[in-house]
Amino acid sequence: MHYTIEGYRNCERFNDQYQEIYQFLLSAEKLEHNEHFHWGRFAWMHRHSYLDISKLTSIVIFRAFGGEIVGLITYDTSYADRNYLIHISDDAQLLNLMVDTVLAGEEGGAIIKVNSKDNALCAVLRERNFERTHRDNTVLALDLSQELEYSLSGDYSISQPGFGVDDWQYQLVIHKGFDNEGIPEKWADEILAPTPNENADLKIFALQDGEYCAHCGLWYTEGDCAYVEPVVTVPQHRGQGLAKAVVYEACNRARKLGARRAAVLSDQEFYDRIGFESSSEVYCWEKSSY
Repeated sequence: MHYTIEGYRNCERFNDQYQEIYQFLLSAEKLEHNEHFHWGRFAWMHRHSYLDISKLTSIVIFRAFGGEIVGLITYDTSYADRNYLIHISDDAQLLNLMVDTVLAGEEGGAIIKVNSKDNALCAVLRERNFERTHRDNTVLALDLSQELEYSLSGDYSISQPGFGVDDWQYQLVIHKGFDNEGIPEKWADEILAPTPNENADLKIFALQDGEYCAHCGLWYTEGDCAYVEPVVTVPQHRGQGLAKAVVYEACNRARKLGARRAAVLSDQEFYDRIGFESSSEVYCWEKSSY
C-alpha cells in the first residue's frame, strides 16, 4: 500500500484541511481504539485560548491511494501534550510510517500516547523497542439508552434550546470555573466565533439571576458518541448539583439527536458519582534513544 504524508498547511485555527480532518475523526470514533480522540477534542483544542498555534503545522495527515485520510498525528492544545496517532487502518506499513514520522520530528527520544484498546499500534511499538511507562489519561463513558434525570434547587434554571449566549458571561464562567482569579483579558473574536460543526444547543448553562453559574459543552453531530468538554461550576455555586444538571441536560439533548453514549477524559470522582464508567485508558509509550 502506498501512503502520502501531508502537513497541516498553516498556523490558522480552522484552515482548509480542518473539515476533512473532522470527517476523518468522525469515522475514526467508530473504532474503540480511537475513543480518546473524538472530533470534539480536536475542535475544543482549536478554539481554546491556550492553543499553541505556532505548532499547528506539526500536525501530520496520512492519505491512502485515492486521497482518503487514514491516519493523523496531532497534539492537544499544548505542544507538550503529544503525540497522538489516530488511525482507521491497522496496516503495519501505515503504523510504522506514522511512528517513523514521530521519531524524525523528535530529538533524543519520543513519547507516543496510545489507547489501551489499540492492539495493532501497541504491537508495532513493542517491535520498535518502545516501553509502556505510565497512564496518561482515562476515558469514561456514560450510557444514554435512557433519559437522565436531574433536579435543581432554589432559583437556578437551565438554558433552553435557542439560548443566546453572552460571550463575556461565557468567558467568565470558564475562567472562574477553572479556579482562575481576577478578571480575564477578553478573548479574541476568533476564539469566540462558532466552531465548525458546533451545535450551540449543546452548550448548556445553569443560570441564577442572569449569571452563568455552571456550564457543560458537548460535541455531537452524528454517530454513537458525544464528547464532554468542558464542565465547570463557579466556586460559590458548587455543591448545588449544577454540574450534574448541565451534563445530564447536554447528554439528553444529544441522545435525542442519536447519541448512544457520552465520553469524557477524566479521573475526577464527580463523573463516577453521576454514572460514568471506565471505558479505556491512554498510556505513554517511550523510546529514549534510537
